[in-house]
Parts: sequence; structure tokens; C-alpha cells
Amino acid sequence: MNNLLPREKLVKYGVSSLTDDELLAIMLSSGIKGESVFELSKRLIKEYGFEMMFRMDYKSLSKISGIKEAKATKLLATFEITRRIIRHESSDLVLNDAEALFKYVESEYLFLEYEVLTVIYVNSKLNVIKKVKYTDEKGSSIDFPIRNIVDTALKLDSYGIFLVHNHPGGYCVPSDSDIKMTEDLNFILKNLGIHLFDHLIIARGMYYSFTEKNKQ
Repeated sequence: MNNLLPREKLVKYGVSSLTDDELLAIMLSSGIKGESVFELSKRLIKEYGFEMMFRMDYKSLSKISGIKEAKATKLLATFEITRRIIRHESSDLVLNDAEALFKYVESEYLFLEYEVLTVIYVNSKLNVIKKVKYTDEKGSSIDFPIRNIVDTALKLDSYGIFLVHNHPGGYCVPSDSDIKMTEDLNFILKNLGIHLFDHLIIARGMYYSFTEKNKQ
């Protein structure tokens, strides 16, 4: 088994038998001058790993030694396919509980090192009308732009909204600030006849639901 090339190993033993660098070697398909595809893959996994490369954009990936346009675009396309498979996004998606909401946004929060707030506007059938993101990559936290959220809800004639944001530190519990801003937004929306269905906090593949915990 150890003498088999990655593709031969995959065919004989299945894709799960491959190591990270063997998977990457298949994705890259060729090496560079002075470095075989196997040597290149082992170096990239050791120096960066899939998690770091997964969250890179084209500019960042193409700066890596040994990764030029063809390889960078191939990796980005592969990573985007992964996101889309996880997301299962469609216009008919119904966000009827916290788990459905988590599955809808999960891929967008993989390996993020900064906070991102996603506001999801839905109609009366709980189908997604619009999704808006707010972020500050330089900061460790983000304030809720309550006025913008409310204005957009009114313009869209939204029946309700969902909030999602992440805690990059991995602590999947709302802060006092999270609770306060959620309560303030909920109060305003209620007076306008708009529902705040849930606020999800995501951390390390887990989530905290304000609705499930009766925090709103």
C-alpha cells in the first residue's frame, strides 16, 4: 500500500485512505521545477494545511511558492464546491428551525478568524429573500448595525429576519453585548410587526440558538 501512487491508492482502497498531502497531490496534478508534485504537496500541507488554504483568496494562494494561476484557481474551485455542497443553498430553502439555519450558513463560517454578522431576511413562508453580511476583519468583534438592519427589512417588506454571527475564539455562548443588541433589535422589530426568529452564534462547528435557549 505504501508503494502505491495516490491515484492507485484511491482506486484500490478508497479516497478515505489518502493522507492530506496525497489528496493535495491529486488536486494539484503536477509539480514545479525542482520539486515533484509529492514534494510540493507535503511542503504545502506542512506549512499551511487545508484549513489555512481553504480560507485564502486568489491573491493569497497565488503568492505561495509553487502555486501559480492554474493551481490557485483549481484549489479555489475545489474549495468552493465543498462550500456549496455543505450549504445546500436554494431559493426553496425553508429556515424553520435552528438546525436548518445552521446548515444554511455553516460553510460560510468555516475557519474564519474574524467575526462576521449575517442578516437573513425571509418572507412569510420562511424562504430567503436576501442575505447581508457585515464584518470587520481588523477587529475581534462587530457591532450590530441596527438601523441598517431595520431599514433593509422595511425596504424588502420582510416578514422576519434571522441573525447569525461567529465567535472565532471558539466560545459558543452569547456575551452580554450579544444579548443586549439582540434584545434591542427584537424590541424595535416587534413594534414594526417584523419577527426576529432567531439569533445563532457559531463556534467550532457548534451553535447557540437564542430561540432554543429562550433568550428572546
